[in-house]
Amino acid sequence: MTTATGSISSAGIGSGLDVSSIVSSLMAVETQPLTKLQTVASTMQTKLSAFGQMQSFVSSFRDAAAQLQTASNYAVTTATSSDTTSVGASSTTKAIPGSYAVSVTSLASTQSTVSASGQFSAGTDAVGTGSITISLGTWSTGQTSFTAKSGSTDVVIPIGASENTLAGIRDKINAANAGVSATLVTDATGTRLALQSSATGAANGFRVTVSDDDAANTDALGLSRLAFDPPSATTGTTLTQSAANTKASINGIAVETTGSTLSDVVDGMTFNLSKVTTTPVTVSVTRNTDSVKSLMTNFVGAYNALASFLSSATSYDASTKTAALLQGDATTTGLQNQLRSMVAQAGKASGTFGTLSDIGLEFQKDGRLKVNDTKLSAALSNLPELTKAMTNVDTATPTNNGFAKSLTAWADGLLGSTGSLTGKTKSIQSQIASNQKDQDNLSTRLTAIEARIRAQYTALDTTMSNANALSKYVTQQITTWNKSTA
Repeated sequence: MTTATGSISSAGIGSGLDVSSIVSSLMAVETQPLTKLQTVASTMQTKLSAFGQMQSFVSSFRDAAAQLQTASNYAVTTATSSDTTSVGASSTTKAIPGSYAVSVTSLASTQSTVSASGQFSAGTDAVGTGSITISLGTWSTGQTSFTAKSGSTDVVIPIGASENTLAGIRDKINAANAGVSATLVTDATGTRLALQSSATGAANGFRVTVSDDDAANTDALGLSRLAFDPPSATTGTTLTQSAANTKASINGIAVETTGSTLSDVVDGMTFNLSKVTTTPVTVSVTRNTDSVKSLMTNFVGAYNALASFLSSATSYDASTKTAALLQGDATTTGLQNQLRSMVAQAGKASGTFGTLSDIGLEFQKDGRLKVNDTKLSAALSNLPELTKAMTNVDTATPTNNGFAKSLTAWADGLLGSTGSLTGKTKSIQSQIASNQKDQDNLSTRLTAIEARIRAQYTALDTTMSNANALSKYVTQQITTWNKSTA
């Protein structure tokens, strides 16, 4: 809104000029450079996104190649058991392929004792006060001697007047974390206290001694009724099960374990023993070539995904004369050429497999790879040479490196802080930032230009409005004068 002496006007009202349209038309011309900058910025953002996708495809390719450059992945083994209900088995890369005859003589057990029947009618019956000491260790045959477990400490459990019931003592033992658990067994004869070691194995047997407040620690009264220490003639409780190790044999070699699992008794092997056997169980260990084949297939998939992206991004449609976004981009075409060259080149790591095609990864005319199952199966039957062909490392002569080793290093270089993909991304980001700065500066200048043009036309409108008003006034005066002189 603008003001004029003696009147109020809006731009264009006084003069009849369409000021708003005139300003818009003039600014449309002025803003063309800004529009061009915005178009360039949009294209650069699209390119940035495309290079982000490219980095993702290269990263997936690098990860797939890295799996194939890891020598241990070619040594994966599989263990199978002829009787999994008795002997289960698993193996690692350390396991040597072969056959193992496993026999299980006995399974590990815990020690269990129980107090005499008829002594207590219920868990609330009083037992006695004093203290109970629980020791972990190994009993000799017939419990004639006891050897404390290495690293264990005797646990002394005080029993006061408020906890001297059978149930109270049970709770005190369970709270002591002494390696022994306590339960109450109730039947027609009354209630008994049963103790059981928390872990299996001969070394997890236990001895129970007492310090009875009645001053007699070996009689059939007070806390003595819960003791178990045969060498001291203290057997207030009865042994119902002895602590024992699992005993087995592997290819005739006797072995023992405190639990049910034999780990690394044989290099890279774990045997899970769950049942005593009457005949040996056969455990077979073989190389898991299926896992290597899966890695090869994943690699081909990752390569083809990258190759397809590069082909699409650099394509040219002659019928429509339309070039893809990255057609002619030096970084992209350079990467594409390097990739094809590295996959097709001969290697020196193995005398048997000189190219990826020899392994069964055949290069196609469209730049993609295809798995030849017959060739790959043959290569998998020669794992030592296949491992060399893919994983060999020669720091002195890199041309002797395995295929997967070379491809992984190449991809790492592209993605590294000084790599071409990283550099290209940073360059585009810098261009986008510069473009935005130019847009901001130009927008500021355009705002000033529009304000100046609008001010000029507003002033013109005001001047013409005043002139029109003066003309009208003069005309009226002349008309009045003419009438007065008629």
